[in-house]
This record gives sequence, structure tokens and C-alpha cells, in this order.
Amino acid sequence: MNNDKKVKRPKNSGHRMSRRGFLAGSGATLVGGAAIFSCTGLFAANSKAAQKIGEESNKTLLRMARDVFPHDDLEDKYYQQVMAPLAKRAETDPELMELLTVGVEALNQESRARYGTAYLRVETEEERVVVLKAIESSAFFQRIKGDLMMGIYNNPEIWAKFGYGGSSWELGGYINRGYDEIDWI
Repeated sequence: MNNDKKVKRPKNSGHRMSRRGFLAGSGATLVGGAAIFSCTGLFAANSKAAQKIGEESNKTLLRMARDVFPHDDLEDKYYQQVMAPLAKRAETDPELMELLTVGVEALNQESRARYGTAYLRVETEEERVVVLKAIESSAFFQRIKGDLMMGIYNNPEIWAKFGYGGSSWELGGYINRGYDEIDWI
């Protein structure tokens, strides 16, 4: 028995998709679709803070978070994890809840003044960044930005997504661990 026989395949008559390609594509579509339906906003949908601030404002906060720190490969769940402590504090802190509520309204006001629609419905990231720059000095913006920055970049679970291998001082530093492997410089 000859194991070197080549299997004859029909000539390519246009675009064909392999079974593997179909499964990979449909799996990605399923995961992407599930992410759209499972993510309701920056705060977990069942949190009291999300209920107090409202669904629309909660979605606006998530859009804002993704625009302030735009990592396209980072799932919404990481933004939500970072903001969970803020949501918990907002449940019992009326001043914080007011900061969030008034801040989202100011964000929407600025957006309506510039583009005639709420921030969540502004189509391009570039236009949303213009709105964010207009409120950048506000306590609301600074609070969201600060919590996101510390939470996202201090999360060891996602360091690999950024190409960061973690602390090296306890292993002798980067000279012996990855210094020669830097590919982004």
C-alpha cells in the first residue's frame, strides 16, 4: 500500500471555503454576537449602580471607557472588571452617583451641541474624541480616566495582550529576560 498517493481535488471553480475556515468563521461570529448581546454597559447590568444610572448612561460609560483607552483587542469584560469597584462605591455614595449622572449628561450635552446626537450614537471615534477633549478637565472625566488607567494597566490577566511579561526585578531584571526580544522599538 502506497501512503504517498495524492488525493485529486477538483479544480478551483471560484471561491471555496474549507470546513476548517467555515468553522473558524462561524465560531468567531458566534462569539462576537454573544459579546454584543451579553454586554450591557460599563457596570454589571445587575448592579445597583447600573440600575440607578440607567441602561443608556451605562452603555454611554462603556463607550466612553473604550474611547479613552481604545484597545480593540480587549474584551468589554476587562473594562467592566476595572469599574466594578467604582460601581460598588456609587451604590452607597450619593456624591459619586451624582458625579457619574451629571457627567454622562454633560458628555451628552457636549455631543448634542457638536453633532446633534447623544454621545453613544456618534458614529466615529474621531468625533467622540473631540467631545471627550471638550470635557477632559472635568472631575467626571478625570475620575473615569484614573480608575480605568490604574485598573487596566495593573491587571496581570491582560498584560500578555499588551506584550508585557510582568515584573522582572525579582528574576534579575530585563537584561536576562526579554531585553533582546523587544520588537516594538
